[in-house]
Amino acid sequence: MGMVNPALIQSFASPEVAEENPNNVHRGIRPERRPEVASGPRLGQVTRLRQRDDLVEKPGRKKVRSAILSPRWLAISAALAGVAVLVAIFGGFALWSKSRTGPAAVAESAYSEENVRVVSKFASPGREQALELVRRAMVTRDPRVIAEVFRDGAARSAEIIGFLDSLEATDGPIERYEWLSSMDVNGLLVEGVAVISKGFERPAERIAFLTPDAAGIWQMDFDAFARTVTPSWQLLLGGAAEQARVRMIAGRDVYFNGPFQDESQWRCYRLESPDTEETLHGYCRAGTPEEAAMEKLFAEGETMSRATLELRRVADAGARQFEISRVVAKDWILPAEEQ
Repeated sequence: MGMVNPALIQSFASPEVAEENPNNVHRGIRPERRPEVASGPRLGQVTRLRQRDDLVEKPGRKKVRSAILSPRWLAISAALAGVAVLVAIFGGFALWSKSRTGPAAVAESAYSEENVRVVSKFASPGREQALELVRRAMVTRDPRVIAEVFRDGAARSAEIIGFLDSLEATDGPIERYEWLSSMDVNGLLVEGVAVISKGFERPAERIAFLTPDAAGIWQMDFDAFARTVTPSWQLLLGGAAEQARVRMIAGRDVYFNGPFQDESQWRCYRLESPDTEETLHGYCRAGTPEEAAMEKLFAEGETMSRATLELRRVADAGARQFEISRVVAKDWILPAEEQ
């Protein structure tokens, strides 16, 4: 494993202003959009009509009465004006209602549904509880305790213990733990704790993801913490493996050549890992579910985002070029069905 590049590890904080729920889970708030409905015609201030000299009866002349002064016509005019106001109001409301069923309204509704945060039946651990759980996980070597504090995953207890024993040789001694608060990832309620080690040339950082099991016991996800790659980086980068599931940090790129040279057919992404100095390029076909899933990584303005991907080699591609055959998860922690 290589050194961790701190610039590659992104914060858990949402870019939007957040409100807190009772479980201390931050929920992104989409600015409320109030439709602007045109109001009906204004009647203005009704003023009393003044008597005019030419409307006053004079000797020798027949009295002339203006129709506008007739009480009957005043009543009719007022009624017509009222009807016009109601027509304008209901017409404006109908147009607004119709606009709410158009593509923009559908897109906004989909955005709102997609960004609803997970509501868990289990209370989130507080800051000190989360930090203590991670500290305990990092020092334990008892297989029974390992099963209690680590989330079920691909790794067995012996593998977890072996990784923890070798961690200081790769990351250096642990210097501190930092609580990263709550979020939801892949349908999971998650607490985050950063584990910062001294490193060798620069500090090394890993993220401990905590989630509750079916009984509400909070555990640490080992595979996400270890950034597990299957098969190993050595086999994948050495050419012995044709495909692999990797945990990467992805960003958009424009490196097109070889079998991926047609920019109209392919989308390119730069893929990096704290565990290797190699930079990979991943490609997915335009208009496919894979492209849509990759673009979701940057839906909130991110330039680089964590993701778990399945890569496969393509004939005549460069040694560091791969097709993205599947986006497994929008982070390094996987939903239960992918364990």
